[in-house]
Amino acid sequence: MTSIPDELARSEAVNPMGSFCVSAPAGSGKTELLIQRYLCLLSRVSRPEQVLAITFTRKAAAEMRERVMQALNAAAAGETCSSAHQQVTRAFAEKALVASERGGWSLLRDISRFNIKTIDSFCAGLTRRMPVLSQLGGQAEVLDDTSALYAEAVLELYKLVEEEHPIATDLAALMLHFDNDWDRLQQLLVGMLARREQWRDYVGVHHSPRESEVYLLTTVNGMIRDELAELGILLKPYQFQLLELLQFSASNLTAQIPLVFPGDAANDLSQWYCVRNLLLTGTGQWRKIITKNEGFPPDKGKAQAQKALWKALMGELQKIDGLRTRLAGITSLPVFSADSDSWRLVLQLSRVLPVLAAQLLLVFRKHGVVDHSQIAQSALLALGEDDNPTELALRLDYQIEHILVDEFQDTAITQYELLHKLTRGWGEHNHANSSQPRTLMIVGDGMQSIYGFRGANVGLFIKARREGFNGVTLRHLALQCNFRSDAGIVNWVNNTFQLAFPARDDALRSQVRYSNAIALRPATSADAVDLHGFTGETARTAEIAFICQYIADSLEQESSQLPCLGAVEVICRLLFHSSKISVSHTTHLNSKRCRSRRSSQTC
Repeated sequence: MTSIPDELARSEAVNPMGSFCVSAPAGSGKTELLIQRYLCLLSRVSRPEQVLAITFTRKAAAEMRERVMQALNAAAAGETCSSAHQQVTRAFAEKALVASERGGWSLLRDISRFNIKTIDSFCAGLTRRMPVLSQLGGQAEVLDDTSALYAEAVLELYKLVEEEHPIATDLAALMLHFDNDWDRLQQLLVGMLARREQWRDYVGVHHSPRESEVYLLTTVNGMIRDELAELGILLKPYQFQLLELLQFSASNLTAQIPLVFPGDAANDLSQWYCVRNLLLTGTGQWRKIITKNEGFPPDKGKAQAQKALWKALMGELQKIDGLRTRLAGITSLPVFSADSDSWRLVLQLSRVLPVLAAQLLLVFRKHGVVDHSQIAQSALLALGEDDNPTELALRLDYQIEHILVDEFQDTAITQYELLHKLTRGWGEHNHANSSQPRTLMIVGDGMQSIYGFRGANVGLFIKARREGFNGVTLRHLALQCNFRSDAGIVNWVNNTFQLAFPARDDALRSQVRYSNAIALRPATSADAVDLHGFTGETARTAEIAFICQYIADSLEQESSQLPCLGAVEVICRLLFHSSKISVSHTTHLNSKRCRSRRSSQTC
């Protein structure tokens, strides 16, 4: 049997002794891999609940439970395996059945023993078990859209202006900043509430105003330092030439002449502006010429030599992937000082936001509902702090020994922190001589991260891959094979999207590079992908008409390869139902379908 290119990575991913971060692009068979590992781990625990599998949607959780049951039922019935990966799944399923029989789990009859949950249902379960610490009290309904409740919380906050509340002065200053446009300020605060998991650690209720100020300033400076340090690394081979050019430019502009190349401290930003101005235009593009405006007069002699040095250096710098974008981004880095209006605004917000979050919690309790963000935050509270874990956290430490997380690229910061709390102390179980290590496997594809609007941060996927959790190191495994599409489509996607991604991973910027896939199915046509554009007022109708005609032509030309046309009919009916296309299109398509269908075909 022919081996597949990433076979070694797939076999390693089901090793129950290791922890892994698996990059699994579309069509790579990650669900089957998760099921194989889940079944493998079931055979090594004393109770099936000790293996926790977390997904992000109910559909994914239901599919995983169903496929686990299918594997167990197939093993119990002794059904024949038709492929190598099915044989691997079968072997693990048989071992899981042996463990079920030995432990009296009755897995074939009791699916409730499978600890396969969505992240929301898992968090909700934690809050129900610790209602006081989670700040939710009794059972609360989870709503998908709570924007009206956010607005209500802001209106309750406004009432504090007249009640001599400690934040009344800050709130009045914010209103003044918005020219007393309360509706506009309300829109801002509603948006902040929807993303409160992103700022709660910086301006949380556990910080005093002074602590928040210091913490915010430290965070801003850290962000500036990290960004400038990355730039310094990229430009390190050219620092002496750049410093010479900066000194020449400053001498002609009667500016302060730098003695050293700028570093990574926040007070070095002004010098970095000079570097940016030397290399980029105001719009952030590479300079094509250098003039007296940048400190390079048209004189001969030294000016000509410096221009030649600049031109040669530009040729080298433009070859560095990502350098232009980083240089252009310097101007967006924050610069705060004690007398800055923007800094005062940040400090006022840092004092108002914790009170606003508390008002939202009161509104939630009033209506008996919560949003998904509150469920996640309450789950974190139910587990306690690292230096003071709750009884629930201690119980979970004994109840959960292995964790699998699907679609990790869609993880938000609260979910990342939840995983961190669930794995506290796991490093102690993973010493070199351990026969029963605690394991963690996260699976995802950074290239498919599309839920940034819901707080998902693909940078967390990169961070977890590099740092692991609580001493549990994650070995990175990359799946490359695509089982779903033929080579024509896969190669087109590789060539096209390679240019749409950055050259390297960047956790701070939440950027991931593109990883090529390998098609296992041969190409079926020379032109696997056609692009057809539709514009103007009739674009929708024209697109639907084109799709219908394309389907009709395909039915007529390739009817011998279509065993069933029911799916095509469904697609067409949906298209016709949602459009204003005349019925004649349907009749035309149906007549072609009937002429193309052979008498031997049945649906």
